[in-house]
Amino acid sequence: SLPAAAAPAAPAPVRDVTAYDDSYYQPALGKHGPELKAALNDIISTNQQLTYDQVWDAIKATDQDPANPNNVVLLYTGRSQPKDDSGSGADQWNREHTWAKSHGDFGTAPGPGTDIHHLRPTDASVNSERGSKDFDMGGSPVDEAPGNFSDDDSFEPRDAVKGDVARMLMYMAVRYEGEDGAPNLELNDNVDNGSAPAIGRQSVLLQWNAQDPPDDFERNRNQVIFDRFQHNRNPFVDHPEWAADVFGG
Repeated sequence: SLPAAAAPAAPAPVRDVTAYDDSYYQPALGKHGPELKAALNDIISTNQQLTYDQVWDAIKATDQDPANPNNVVLLYTGRSQPKDDSGSGADQWNREHTWAKSHGDFGTAPGPGTDIHHLRPTDASVNSERGSKDFDMGGSPVDEAPGNFSDDDSFEPRDAVKGDVARMLMYMAVRYEGEDGAPNLELNDNVDNGSAPAIGRQSVLLQWNAQDPPDDFERNRNQVIFDRFQHNRNPFVDHPEWAADVFGG
């Protein structure tokens, strides 16, 4: 007799993105524009802060490969790599500040420099290629990271993480408003922002947020950060529609 046909794969569970609306986000509901941004800042600014050393272990949990618990998934390449293969070697993974720490000169002291909502594992040499560039469309292909592009003043990540990058930067611009010694981080529509506490290009980030909505990996990452490490959430992962409300577009 013929073997039985394989059962179709079960669909991924649908996550309730409004699960925290009646509790965590309640003070922000019904607000818009600057009032929404201020309310979200109040909500997410009570997070536990990590040391830069603690970031290594946190990333191993937040960016764990769902298909291999011994590995992490690298942001720009999408490569699955052993958690213990970290360091500064060209093909090792290290800690990428998606909001480049030179944009506001905040270093790696607890605060924006150790906030794992924007710290991701990346191939060390691709991290160097991105450097402290702003984000925009265009450039030459990055040899080690197909689908990514780079030029003198900007970096374009691969399509699968364009929204991830946008939402991380939006989180940072809402979370850090010049309090407790941290800089006032802002999105703008420029590139080549240098050491100013700003990153662009805002109009492109809004496009990426719409183009690449949150997936299960990004939502799980948000949950792990909330449950195990900082105990705060990225509101733009839970409510990507808030991006246009806060940042225009």
